[in-house]
Amino acid sequence: MIDQASNLRKMVDNGFAKDNICKNIKIYSVLSGKGGVGKTNLSVNLGIKLNQKGKKVLLIDADVGMTNANIILGIPVRNNLFDLIKGDKTINEVITKSPYGIDLLSGGSDLLEMEKLDKEKQKWVLDNLLEFGNYDILIIDNGAGMTKQSIAFSLLSDEIILITTPEPTALTDAYRVIKVISNNNIKGKVNVIINQIENKSTGDFTFNKLLMTVNSFLNIDIENMGYVYSDLRVNKAIMEQYPFVIKYPNSLASESIEMICSKLIDDDLQKNNISTVKELKNKIYRIFG
Repeated sequence: MIDQASNLRKMVDNGFAKDNICKNIKIYSVLSGKGGVGKTNLSVNLGIKLNQKGKKVLLIDADVGMTNANIILGIPVRNNLFDLIKGDKTINEVITKSPYGIDLLSGGSDLLEMEKLDKEKQKWVLDNLLEFGNYDILIIDNGAGMTKQSIAFSLLSDEIILITTPEPTALTDAYRVIKVISNNNIKGKVNVIINQIENKSTGDFTFNKLLMTVNSFLNIDIENMGYVYSDLRVNKAIMEQYPFVIKYPNSLASESIEMICSKLIDDDLQKNNISTVKELKNKIYRIFG
């Protein structure tokens, strides 16, 4: 076991090319308090729009037991992260290319097996994922609610994207997520996106209600990253297995995603909250070490 751990550590260290060690990579951990708020759909469409704006994007579908980003993308996934963990496939073989410019890694239903691995193997797996492909942006689509896994991925991220809707139960659960983030001292900004709004006043009311509660009880900052309007073409695109920013680029929902992505890649935001690959490697070691 000692020899194996030593070899794995060497693989991690040797896996980082010297010319990439200072490369900047932005990591977003996408969360929601409950299911059904459109988290995965928005993660996919945000990734595609960011790619259209010149960013190389990897989307990790980390929703254990409910991985379905490939369905929204309309592509088959033959291999997943567990195939890499078992050693059956290489990193090249577990990354699925989409026809829309972004790459996809499916966590698979056995992603929780990561917790059973020794620490060195955990670090080796995550390290390889972050180094592979020379990505500009990594989007981690977590399962609903806060689990040990989503907390770990959020600790790795530079910023949180929290998806909610105006529905009272969704908003209550979103607050609970923010509370867990605050209690676990997860650094980085919490960007809130209100999905499925009927009009701007509904979005403003929903965000301000959440902001007021957070400011009253928690010591954490949240930022309004924008709203996504209710749009029948979103569900139509899902049924047709197309991302809505591709199938209906002029829809209200697509225009909403465009505005949100413009905020996300603002130069000032990128400079203030970003990791180099080397810094990210150190984060991984602190979390899993």
